Amino acid sequence: MAQGSRKSQFSLLKSNLQSAWRNDRRSVIKSAVAWVLFGAIIVVFVFLGMTPQQAGVSQGGGAAVSVNGHIVSLAEFSEAVEAMGRDPRYSQLEQFGGDFARQMIRQQAIRSLVDQQLMVQNLGKIGVYTADAQVRDLISEIPAFQENGRFSRTRYLGYLQASRQGAGVFEEKMRNQLAAERVTKAFSAALRPLPFEAEILSQIEGKKANAEYVLVPTENLVIAETVAAADVKAFLEKSDAEARVKSYFDANKARYSTKEAAKVRHILVRAAKDKPEEVTKAKAEADAIVASLKGGADFAKLAKEKSADPGSKENGGLIDFFERGAMVPEFDAYAFSGKPGEVSEPIQTDFGFHVIRIEERRPASEKKLEEVREDIAEILIAQERSRDAINQLDKDLAAGNVEAVQNFVKAHRLNWAETGAFSITADTLPKAGGGEEAVSTAFRLTSEKPLAGKLVRQGPQALLLRHKTVVEPKAVAKKGPEAIESSPAYMAEVTASRRTSEVFENWLDGMRKSAQISVNPDVGATSMTP
Repeated sequence: MAQGSRKSQFSLLKSNLQSAWRNDRRSVIKSAVAWVLFGAIIVVFVFLGMTPQQAGVSQGGGAAVSVNGHIVSLAEFSEAVEAMGRDPRYSQLEQFGGDFARQMIRQQAIRSLVDQQLMVQNLGKIGVYTADAQVRDLISEIPAFQENGRFSRTRYLGYLQASRQGAGVFEEKMRNQLAAERVTKAFSAALRPLPFEAEILSQIEGKKANAEYVLVPTENLVIAETVAAADVKAFLEKSDAEARVKSYFDANKARYSTKEAAKVRHILVRAAKDKPEEVTKAKAEADAIVASLKGGADFAKLAKEKSADPGSKENGGLIDFFERGAMVPEFDAYAFSGKPGEVSEPIQTDFGFHVIRIEERRPASEKKLEEVREDIAEILIAQERSRDAINQLDKDLAAGNVEAVQNFVKAHRLNWAETGAFSITADTLPKAGGGEEAVSTAFRLTSEKPLAGKLVRQGPQALLLRHKTVVEPKAVAKKGPEAIESSPAYMAEVTASRRTSEVFENWLDGMRKSAQISVNPDVGATSMTP
């Protein structure tokens, strides 16, 4: 092979490895709720030392899900939920609330049961079989079935009786578990990276880059208010102008209408509804406030002194215009039915007693097309000019026209900013955002080719990226976890995990697409359909 060809292939391999390592770290290390490799599937095969009653979910008859005609029972689903709930990898979900955590576990459990069943149904097709002797050996080695270091048939039969399953059913679970583990090892062995790949990955990890960026507002780069009156007039004289204006108006009617709204002042005397003594005391205080206001006291001054509402107290109790339905029902009802200028009697809500004075009410209104015709023309012109400018910028970036790009930035009064240092394993660019695509794009920039060849889109804006600096890793001896995570052996393990996970998921996904899957609605699981 020619030397130039070798260099070219090595360069391509290095580029691919950069992307692979970034995905490795993100997929295998940084995901707080990810199951390690096939844990989510294997864990549902066996649940030792637990009876169905301990699972905490209904054990009645019925199916949780049907997979190609095979019924997965509610009991199996219950066991899977219980087992996953005990797994520490799901503990972080609790920070989002117990209901969220439970729902996520239920969804993962039913999905894992489906994937398990699909795998079991297809093991023979890929030549994976498990001998009876292997099953017996596995069961005899389970600690829960041992007594004084030897297999206890009494303990084994006791478990089967307590869990209400026959020996054949349980042993089939063990057979499937062994098969799943063999599939796991087969995938991992086949996809393990070569030693020199891991070495390259460990070198890439320490490299840092720094980039400059401009946030480009792609949808409103040109401000509608800057469109000249003469341009609006010329636009409206075009044959298709009226149809375009009407189409925009029909699609954005909410923009040209206002709902009924009220502006009020209020004073809150706080009291919990379920505490009678507190309610009685608060009501008396609210009555006294009403009397003071009707006697001529200044509402704003009294609100600053008496109100328990921190959101409006310092503003003299003022709550600026809000639409119907924005407040608690009792407050909302008075705000949209009371007489402006009058002081209400105390109005009780879950927060306590409110004394309200309506400052102003604004009726609902809707502008007609003729009233906003020219405003819409300005918007359409601005959108058109924005698209044209962005399209031209795309062409200049593709051509590497540095001067034209600089003129674009200056003409639209945009500014370059600096991201700060980041590595290829970063989830997104510091300060700029943009996700994986932005990191990958910025890392490829060099002093010879400083401008990215395209914009990185992110919603209504895009990132324009420019090279700043690249800092090569220093040859500093690392200790502890840093040394482990940067070692070729660690890189090899993580890369193998990522590759195996991807291939295994693609294999399962293909089976899901051709399978007949029906989930019991009461289970509350996410859809299994692709």
